[in-house]
Amino acid sequence: MDKKRGIYIHMPFCVQKCNYCAFLSFKADGSPRKEYTDALEKEIKLRAALENEQGSKKIDTVYIGGGTPSVMDISTVSEMIKTLRRSFDIDEDAEFTLEANPATLGRKDGVMLAKLQAYKFMGINRLSMGVQSMDNDRLHFMGRIHTAENVARDMHFIRQKGFENVNLDLIFSVPGETAEDALSDLEKILALSPEHVSCYSLQIEEGTPFGDMAERGELVEVPDEEDRDTYHRICSRLKEAGYEHYEISNFARRSENDTDGRSVYRSRHNSLYWNMDEYIGIGLGASGFVNGVRYKNTSDLDEYFAAINEGRLPVAEEHVNTAFDNISEAVFTGLRRREGVSYEEAVSAYMKAHDAEDIDPQTDNDFRDFFWEVFSEAKPEAEAYAEKGLLIIDDTGLRLTKTGIDISNSIMSLFV
Repeated sequence: MDKKRGIYIHMPFCVQKCNYCAFLSFKADGSPRKEYTDALEKEIKLRAALENEQGSKKIDTVYIGGGTPSVMDISTVSEMIKTLRRSFDIDEDAEFTLEANPATLGRKDGVMLAKLQAYKFMGINRLSMGVQSMDNDRLHFMGRIHTAENVARDMHFIRQKGFENVNLDLIFSVPGETAEDALSDLEKILALSPEHVSCYSLQIEEGTPFGDMAERGELVEVPDEEDRDTYHRICSRLKEAGYEHYEISNFARRSENDTDGRSVYRSRHNSLYWNMDEYIGIGLGASGFVNGVRYKNTSDLDEYFAAINEGRLPVAEEHVNTAFDNISEAVFTGLRRREGVSYEEAVSAYMKAHDAEDIDPQTDNDFRDFFWEVFSEAKPEAEAYAEKGLLIIDDTGLRLTKTGIDISNSIMSLFV
C-alpha cells in the first residue's frame, strides 16, 4: 500500500530576527502578510491540481513552520487552512502542527485563549514552541522577544485549551553558557511536561548578528568537548525523565499508548524526512519531495508573487532523484534515527527510482549483499568506524552508537 504524504507550509514572518537565525524569515511589520497568504492559497490550489494529475495520496501530516506562524492574523490562517482542506485529502487523524513562539499567542489572557480556541477549531492538534532557554538573560542575548515567565503562562493556557501534544525547543552551547546552565534550562522545561523536546546545539552562521560578532572576535563558540559533554548529559536526563531518544536531536515522552517500543509522540511530520517519505512543500523557499523529484521554491518574495500571479508554481530548483540518490539519502537520513537504517529500507528506496537496476531481493541477506555492493568503496571505512565502537553493523542494517553520534556527519558522508 502506498505511504501517505505530508505537507509543509512556510510562513516567513517574525516579530524580529534572532541573533543566531539563518532561516528564511524577516520582520512582520510592514511586510505583505495578507498578500502572502493569498498567494499561499493560490499555490495550494496549483499543487493540488498537479497532485490530482499525478495520482493523489492521503495527507497524514501538515506542518506550518517559519518564521513564526503564530504572528499571523487568525482570519488569514483560517482561510488558508480551509483552502488546504478543500484542496487535499487530509486524514481525519492527521498530525497538524503549528510553530508558535512564546509571547506571540497574545499578551492578554482573553486574546490568547481565543487564538488557541481558533487553532483547535481549525484542526491544529500539535504545537511546537521555540522556547530555546528558560533564562531571561540568555534569551535577551539570543535576541528572543519572550521571557521564561511567558513560556510558563503560554503553556498554562495551551493546556487549558486541551492541547495534548506540545513540543518545546531547547538550544544549548550558547556562548557563555555552562553545561549546568543548559541542564537548568532543561529542568524548567521538563517541569512543564511537554510531550516532545527538541534539543539543538547553537550553530554560529555567517550573515547573522552572532556570525558578525564571531568575525570581530566578540563571541567565542563553546568548545566541541564541552558541547558534546552537555549533549550527552541532556540525553541522559531526558531518558531518566521518561523520554525516548528517537532521533539525534529529538525526544518523545513515553506513554501507555506506545506500540513496538515507540512513543506515540514522535513527530510524524519530521519522521517523513528521516524515513524518505514524500512531502509537498508550499510557500517561500519551501522544499518538497514528490514522485522521486526534489524541488525547492524560490526564496525571493517578488519572484514568488510573480510566479503565483502568472498561475505557475514558484519552483526555483528541481532534481529527479537517481537510484543512488535514493539509497544514499535513505542512509544519510536514516542514520539520524536511533534505530538506524535497515538494508531493506535503503535498497527499497533505491528500487523506487526510475533508473534502478532490475533486482528482486528476497531475504535479509539479499538486501545486505546488494547494499554493500552499492557501497563497496565505503565498506572498509564503515567497518573501521565499527571497530572503534562508533557504528554498529549487523545482518539487518547499521546504526550509530552513542559516541558515534558525536561524529555523525563524518560517518554519514561515507554514503553520499
